[in-house]
Amino acid sequence: MLALTDRMSVIDRPKMLHYADSMYYAQKNKSHFLEAGHFMAYSNYYDLTNVPKKSLLYTDSAIAIIDKENLSDSSWARYYFAAHIKKANVFFKTGDYPQAIEGYLKIKELADKPDNKCGIGVKLYNNIGLILFRQQKYEGAKNYFKQALGILDSCSVNLNIANKVAVKQELLDNIGESFINQGNIDSALVYYRRALYIIESGKFSPDPLQDKISRSVSRGVVLSNIAQIFVKENKLDSAEIFFRENIAINAISYKNEIKNAQQSQLYLADLYNKKKEYPKMKAVLADLRKGLDTIQNSEVELGWRKLMAEYDNNNNLPREELIYYKSYVSLKDSIDRLKLAINQSDFNKELEAKRQQINYVVLQKDNQLSHLYLWITIVISIMAVTIVALIYYYYRKGKRNIRTLTLLNREVGEQKEKIEFAMVELEKSNKDKARILRVVAHDLRDPIGGAATLVNTVINEDLPEDYEKQNLNLVEKTLINSLGLINSLVEFDLAGERIQLDKEWTDINEILKHCAALMQLIAEKKGQRLHFTALQKPLPILIDKERTARMVNNLIGNAIKFSKAGQAIYIELELRVKTILISVKDNGIGIPPEMQDEIFNTLGGTRRVGTAGEKSFGLGLSICRQIVEAHGGKIWVQSEPEKGAVFFVELPL
Repeated sequence: MLALTDRMSVIDRPKMLHYADSMYYAQKNKSHFLEAGHFMAYSNYYDLTNVPKKSLLYTDSAIAIIDKENLSDSSWARYYFAAHIKKANVFFKTGDYPQAIEGYLKIKELADKPDNKCGIGVKLYNNIGLILFRQQKYEGAKNYFKQALGILDSCSVNLNIANKVAVKQELLDNIGESFINQGNIDSALVYYRRALYIIESGKFSPDPLQDKISRSVSRGVVLSNIAQIFVKENKLDSAEIFFRENIAINAISYKNEIKNAQQSQLYLADLYNKKKEYPKMKAVLADLRKGLDTIQNSEVELGWRKLMAEYDNNNNLPREELIYYKSYVSLKDSIDRLKLAINQSDFNKELEAKRQQINYVVLQKDNQLSHLYLWITIVISIMAVTIVALIYYYYRKGKRNIRTLTLLNREVGEQKEKIEFAMVELEKSNKDKARILRVVAHDLRDPIGGAATLVNTVINEDLPEDYEKQNLNLVEKTLINSLGLINSLVEFDLAGERIQLDKEWTDINEILKHCAALMQLIAEKKGQRLHFTALQKPLPILIDKERTARMVNNLIGNAIKFSKAGQAIYIELELRVKTILISVKDNGIGIPPEMQDEIFNTLGGTRRVGTAGEKSFGLGLSICRQIVEAHGGKIWVQSEPEKGAVFFVELPL
C-alpha cells in the first residue's frame, strides 16, 4: 500500500487518501499489515500537507500495531523503521528536538544491523545528516551524508535500482549543499554535477509518469543549488535561468519540493534586487506571497519580509519599508530563538548519553547479579579449596610416579633408538653383503670354472706344447682378473666401515710420479702414453700415502681401460689457495650424463667393458670416493660420450 500511495503523493497528492481508503476497504479480511499501512498512508499525507498533529496521531496508531509484531520479518522491520523515522521527522519539524533525537536513537540499533543497512541505514544516516545541517553543523552533516552514500554504493543487490537512483542523487545534492555552506564552491559544483548525471542517466520509477515527475523535481532542486553558485560568481543571467526552471517545475502545490521552489523564488527576487530590476522583483515577491499563504515556510517568510523592506527602500516608500522591517525583525527574533534551541541539541552527544544510560542500566543489573554470584562464589570457593587440597595431594604423589615413569620411559626410548639404529645399520650391512655375494657369484663363477676346465684339459689330454702353453696363459689371465676382483672386494669391505687413515707428511709430486711410472707399464700393452705434469717444487701434504696411491692408480687404470690403443693420458697437479687439485684426463669413450651420478656409488650397476675387452667390477670409483672423502676432499667428473673424461680430486692442504 505504501508504495502505491507514495506514487500518488507525486503525481496526484489530493487523491492520495482516497486511493488509500479504496485499497483498504476493498479487502474483506483486513490484516494487521494492511491496517498499519493504512495508518502510515494517512500519516504521510498529513506530513506532506504540513499538519503535524494529525501526522503524529496516525503514526502512533501504526506504531501500536507494528511494535507487537515480529521484527525479524523484513516487511515488519521496514514498517517499524518507516513509522518511527516518520515520528522523529515530525518532531523535528515541530521543534521538539529531544523527542526527534530519541526517535532516531531508537531505530539506530536496528539500522546498524548488516541486513538492514541498505534499506534502513541509508535513510537514517541521511536524516541524521539533515538534522546536523539544520543545526548548521555542516562538517558533521557532510560526514553522515557520505556514510549513507558509501553504504548505498555497496547495496546493488539489496536495494531496487529506482529507489537507489532517487536516494543517491539526493545524497549527492545534500553533500554539495554542505560544501557550499562551508564556502567550498568547487567541491559543491562537483557533487551537483554528479547528482545531475545520476538524475539524467538513472531511472526513478518503473512507472513512466512517476519517473518523469520525480526526475524533473530532482533536476529542478539541483539547478536551483547550482544557480546559487552562479550568483556567488556574479553569473546572474545563468542563475536567473536556473532559478526560473526550478520554479516552473516545483511551484505546484502537490509536488514534494514546493518549499524548494519558494526558496528559488526568494533567490530570484534577491537576484532582481541586485540587478535593480524592481518591477520583476515586485512580481516575483507577489507570486511568492500567494504560495506562502498556502504553504507556510518560516525561513522563506523571513526572507520575503526582508526583501519587501529593501524593495520599499529602493522605491522611496519609507512607511511601507518600516512596517516590513519591523515584521522582519520580530520574525527573525522568533526564528533565532528556535535556532538556538536547535543548536543546543547535539545528536552525537545525545547518542553518547543514550549509550551511557544503557550502560548504567546494564551496570545496575550486573550489580544485582554480582551479589548472587558472590554467595555462589563463596560456596564454590570452599568446595574448591577442598578439591584443590585433594588435587595437590594426589598431584604430588602422581608427580613422583610420573618422574619415575619418565626416567624409565627415557631409558626405554634411548634403547629403542639404539636398537633401531643398529637394525638400520644391520639391514644396510646385510644388503651390502648380499650384493657382494651376488658380485662374487657372478664374476668369479665363470672365470674359475673356465680355469678348472682348462687345467683339466692340460692334465688329462695329450696336447701339443704350444696349445698347452696357450691354455695355461688363459688360466693365468683368468686368475689375475679374479685376483683383481678379490682385491677390490677386500678394499670395499674395509671401506664399508669407516676408513682408518694412517696419515704422514708426503710429497704429493713423488706419489703421482711413482703412480704414473707404474701404470705406464700397463699402458704400454695398449700402446698408450702417460703424460704427468708435476708442480715446480716439492709439496708435502698430510695424507695416507698408500691409500692415496691406490686412489690415483684406480683413476689412471680406468683411463687406460676406457681409452683406445695409442691414445695419450694426462695426469696434472695444480696448487690452489687451500687445496691441491689432481686431474686425470683421457680421450676415451667418455661417460653418458645419465651414468655420471652413479659411477661413484657403492657396487653401482654401471660396469662397462674396456676398449680392449677388459672387465670392470664397478668398485674402483666407489673406493676412490671413500678414500677422498676420508681425507676431507671432493671427487667429480666432467665428460661427454666419445669425447673422453676428466676426473678431478681436490684434497685439503
